[in-house]
This record gives sequence, structure tokens and C-alpha cells, in this order.
Amino acid sequence: MILDLKGNRVTDVHKICISNYTKDRFLTIMPRLNWTDNFNLAYCFESEWEAFEFSENEKVQEMIGDELELFLWTDTKKSIYDNQN
Repeated sequence: MILDLKGNRVTDVHKICISNYTKDRFLTIMPRLNWTDNFNLAYCFESEWEAFEFSENEKVQEMIGDELELFLWTDTKKSIYDNQN
């Protein structure tokens, strides 16, 4: 989601990012693969499949470790699996 100077929604950016379970850290590749607390640096994906493929990479799995991860919509920060039938 992009906001104007008054905090009004200008547009939605409907992509997927990978977060930890508490939604306070996000996977980033800038400057290297790591967790960041800055949502603006989160590495984003166009589809669930792309996010899943990335998260299954051996180096990403080492980075995630025992951390529970979520796939979140970037415009709402809700799980992509919420409200699905």
C-alpha cells in the first residue's frame, strides 16, 4: 500500500512477502539474505508459487531455521491463507 502525505491510500501493491509468525520481521535480500524489521525492505513475490519456491531454497531454509514463517499480502499484512474457502 502506498500512502500520500496525509496518510490516505493511493494504491494497493498486492504482492506476497515472507514474514515471521509474529509479523515483526520480514525476509529481505538487501544487502544480503536476512531478516529485517523494515517492511519496505521485504523481498516480494508476484505469486504464492514464487514465494514457496524461494522459501524452499536451501540457503533460505538455513536462514529461517526453526522460525515459523507466514506468507503475507503486502497491502494488508494478512496471511495469504486468511479468508479462503
